[in-house]
Amino acid sequence: MSAPKETPRQKMIGMMYLVLTAMLALNVSTEVLKSFITVNDAMEKTNLNYTEKNEALYDVFQRAYAANETKVAEQWAKAQEVRAKSQELYDYIQQTKYEVVAKTEGVTIEEAKTLHPSEFGKQDNYDIPTNFFLGSEILKNGRAYILHDKIDEYRTFLLNALGKDTSKVSLKSLEVDGDYKDASGTPVDWETFNFSHTIIVADLALLNRLQTNIRNAESDVVSQLYSSVSEDDFKFDTISARVVPTTSNAVVGSDFEADIFVAAFDSRSKITATINGKTYEGEAGSIRYRIPSTSAGEKVLRGTIDVPSTFGIKSYPFEYTYNVSEPMATVSADAMNVLYMGVNNPISAIAAGVADKDIVIELEDTKDAKLIRKKPGSNASDSIYIRPGANKNKMVKINIYANSSQGRKLMGSKEFRIKETPLPSAKLNGLSSSSVQNVPLALLTHPQGGLVVDMPDFDLAIPKGKLRIISFKVQISRGNQLGYVMESNGSRFSKDMVENFRQCSPGNKVYFQDIQAETLNGKERLNDYTITID
Repeated sequence: MSAPKETPRQKMIGMMYLVLTAMLALNVSTEVLKSFITVNDAMEKTNLNYTEKNEALYDVFQRAYAANETKVAEQWAKAQEVRAKSQELYDYIQQTKYEVVAKTEGVTIEEAKTLHPSEFGKQDNYDIPTNFFLGSEILKNGRAYILHDKIDEYRTFLLNALGKDTSKVSLKSLEVDGDYKDASGTPVDWETFNFSHTIIVADLALLNRLQTNIRNAESDVVSQLYSSVSEDDFKFDTISARVVPTTSNAVVGSDFEADIFVAAFDSRSKITATINGKTYEGEAGSIRYRIPSTSAGEKVLRGTIDVPSTFGIKSYPFEYTYNVSEPMATVSADAMNVLYMGVNNPISAIAAGVADKDIVIELEDTKDAKLIRKKPGSNASDSIYIRPGANKNKMVKINIYANSSQGRKLMGSKEFRIKETPLPSAKLNGLSSSSVQNVPLALLTHPQGGLVVDMPDFDLAIPKGKLRIISFKVQISRGNQLGYVMESNGSRFSKDMVENFRQCSPGNKVYFQDIQAETLNGKERLNDYTITID
């Protein structure tokens, strides 16, 4: 029996339904793709941060090696091998990202290096990436199988580098031979589990996560190698506590977990820590700290790590801030998790399933902060800033709303704490960084010589004219003789200072003290600054 013919009206209704369904699907897909791109961008920034932190760790290690080559040589050599192997695998994954983009988009490798995921024409394509990573099901000749072997070889290499200390460092994030199952519960291998029918932007996010795991493992292993060197054998001018999260994100219902340790210590000693008022014991210089994430918002860990030394217990204070976000709606400062006084803090918001144009960001109370829009009347998250008031430690609550045909709906809220901006440092006018310690005499006798305020690691835009030196004092050390105190009531060197500088010789030290400066927080005293004349 044949089916009845449709009337023209029925055909038109059917066609409209198909169009509506396609438009609805396209809308959901677009939001999902944007979420993947946002996550991918955030992970790339995280990888850059971890790379910089690891380089700082290598710098400290190298100074220890320079102080005592005989004792540190073996561990320093291992650290150099870890550095090379880590960079090699990191670069291989980076090249893999370029190749899968080039393959999917049909461009050259060089063109792929310049493309941002938001510019992809095939953001939702999974056929080409799946073929790239898995290849033939029989031959198993896709890139994922090569990645599997390289990651496994890297993990084995790190275990060998650690030697007897393998139990002190967790390399679980590098395990690729686990119990993996697909959505139906069928056992699959690591390659299929991660790369089967995944879209290109999801693949990039996964590859970035693998790079994060490499940097984390590199940091843990090098820190363990360094910790086997006794701190008391070296003469460091500073030592700091280190907090390394084992998870990059935390949501309500999950745990926040971190390794907390000092950079140099006796690995045979038993350390303790006081964290937010509670005492914890650790082994081999590491304390595993875990606390449930029961609510969204900014969380702060404060305390001290206590390490036995030759002359008693040494305590090293630390403070670490992390953020717990809501599963369905999040809001965060683009550059950090707090709002800094005296500057415009960029704000962005994402709500699952809601287009950017339909998201509205509002402050619940404007007495301690105000919203600034680059485009008047715009709700676009890329044009909104928050300017906190002068009440530090006050909480600012931000609400996220979604506009729809049913009206306006609250999607989520979050509170931020207003904080003072970090204390700047002073540097010589003409130097690129305050960390430069050896300077030529000509820089001190220059007509424009003086001090300036330095905030190289502050990510937010600083209003023009907000940073300046008000006054400072100078003493010169020539051999064993310390000269009298000279004072300048401004940022420039006084005539008395310049005349004394001209009498200096290489090796003389200049001490800058009682440095008063106008900062984003008002008038503050900066840390003392010392240089050696070349």
